[in-house]
Amino acid sequence: MRIIYFVNTAWYFELHWIDRVNKLVKIGHEIHLISNFSDEKIKKNLEQQGIKCWDLDIDRFSTNVFSNAKILIGFYILLNKIKPDLIHTITIKPNIIGGLISRMKTIPQVISVVGLGRVFLKDNIVKKLVKFLYKVILYKNRNIQLIFEHSSDKDTLAGITAIDKSRLNVIDGAGIDTEKYAYAPEEESESTKVLFASRLLKSKGLELLVESIRKLKKEGIKIELSVAGIVDDEDPDRIPLSQVKSWTDEGLIHWLGTRNDVDVLLKKCNIMVLPTKYAEGIPRIILEACSIGRACVVGNMPGCQSIITNKVNGIVLKNHTIESLSDSLRFLVNNPIIRKDYGLKSSNLIKDKFSKEIVISKTIQVYQNALIKKT
Repeated sequence: MRIIYFVNTAWYFELHWIDRVNKLVKIGHEIHLISNFSDEKIKKNLEQQGIKCWDLDIDRFSTNVFSNAKILIGFYILLNKIKPDLIHTITIKPNIIGGLISRMKTIPQVISVVGLGRVFLKDNIVKKLVKFLYKVILYKNRNIQLIFEHSSDKDTLAGITAIDKSRLNVIDGAGIDTEKYAYAPEEESESTKVLFASRLLKSKGLELLVESIRKLKKEGIKIELSVAGIVDDEDPDRIPLSQVKSWTDEGLIHWLGTRNDVDVLLKKCNIMVLPTKYAEGIPRIILEACSIGRACVVGNMPGCQSIITNKVNGIVLKNHTIESLSDSLRFLVNNPIIRKDYGLKSSNLIKDKFSKEIVISKTIQVYQNALIKKT
């Protein structure tokens, strides 16, 4: 089977999809990736793993008609050149552009809704346009399957248009390598070590976390915050490196830069925090932290609540305030036995429900369904 993956950025694909795609390559499928390859190292790495890479200039945030028409035409040309049996699109813009073309050409398509995104947070003309285009793509489409990371997004999108419920699938997150991210007891230290590892976006809650750490330090609590993440210069929601440097100079954070050894960082921390307000799927970093056995404090968002149950295996913030986050961190600092119990419960949960083997198996089944239901 020849499969096209179409996604905004190659780094996102490499981070979240490589395990699934490696399995497909291993069992004999031909994989093509159409994306924006701003980093040549990522492209070479993917090609070495048997993935055929096609560069397409994708402006993720542009609403300009001509810019998006250029992407649509570029994708159409590549599609005709590759001649796939199946298209798998990921994130809003590829979902819509790929969806319009695959419907026109009646090519089976799998759409991954990895969180509804910031588009759905505000009622404006962009949200209305996106909802309309999803209706065009999905309405009584018999050549399509959708994958969601949690039921909340599934229910929201199902309410937008008429689509057979059998075409809606929930697969829990990206799938975790439970050997690489095996359970590890906390390391002993004088201060409690907190980790934030994510894209440096305001909506991910880093600013809130830093101010909470400031508050706790003033109270005399021994707590340290390390920050690792991707600096996404194209995102209007980004936190500039100048701000990160300022926090570092104040002694509020230890800036670790962009890292590819997150498993090592997680083993060195006591608590993982992601106070996100971002309408995403299940954050991969939370899955990884849970697998290693770290208590997590997360934002009150459906993706986070899909894995963290408040006061059972972690803490879900009641609201996104300094007081709420400070109280949660203080509780975990002062109750190490409860904190470690949360981590152990989370690690067992990952093995039972979120391992990469489970996710890969379910994804392949969706592909088979997409091809079987072709009419």
